[in-house]
Amino acid sequence: PPKDAGDLAFVQHMIASTNNDGMVGVVMPHGVLFRGSSEKAIRQGILEDDLLEAVVGLPAGLFYGTGIPACLLIINKQKPAARKRKVLFINSELEYQEGKNQNKLREQDITKIVETFDN
Repeated sequence: PPKDAGDLAFVQHMIASTNNDGMVGVVMPHGVLFRGSSEKAIRQGILEDDLLEAVVGLPAGLFYGTGIPACLLIINKQKPAARKRKVLFINSELEYQEGKNQNKLREQDITKIVETFDN
């Protein structure tokens, strides 16, 4: 990874630290999905190794101190047969409660995301 953006280095570390039938969920800035250069090669390797099961787009303003939108990457070393060689994309950017300083995922928002992933 480039010296100025270690997001995917962190994801690589999580993948390396996960056992062979493990699953990881990691919150990342949306930029990890689009940046070029060496980060593109890292993303390509994760896809070629069929480790990425889902990307959940999250609303902006969820995290204290930053308004940038984020995503949740679901890494699964043992993807179900129906999801092999596929990546599920869930757009939940409109599923939130607006707050004064920070937005919030409500219980129904979380339930909707989980049910969408499971189904």
